[in-house]
Amino acid sequence: YRDVSGGHYRFAAFRAEKLVGALFVSTRPITAARAFVTDQLSATFASPAARQQILAGRPGAATPDRGPTVCACFDVGFNQIAAAVTTGGCTTVDAVGAALKAGTNCGSCRSEIKRIIAEHAPAEAASV
Repeated sequence: YRDVSGGHYRFAAFRAEKLVGALFVSTRPITAARAFVTDQLSATFASPAARQQILAGRPGAATPDRGPTVCACFDVGFNQIAAAVTTGGCTTVDAVGAALKAGTNCGSCRSEIKRIIAEHAPAEAASV
């Protein structure tokens, strides 16, 4: 994909039906979802239309964006944790762990989960 006037360039390279690389270049900040794009490296792309979707740099409406990885052990993203807090009622690190497994293995992400909870918990839950 190329938009010279806007300064946007997006490239995807394939070997047979496998994505082997993607490059997003712009004169402004790029809105590509890194976790989505890297997940595509293990996917198979048989049709040209499926290959072009990579250039969007983010999942379609049917696939929510996980966000940046917070829990590497279980591949849980920021957006998943924020959703568990805002819509799933998870107001503690242990509740997030029960819902998503995040923070239940090595524990290095527990402080980040606690921060996400503090930022996204409903006001009545945050004061408890």
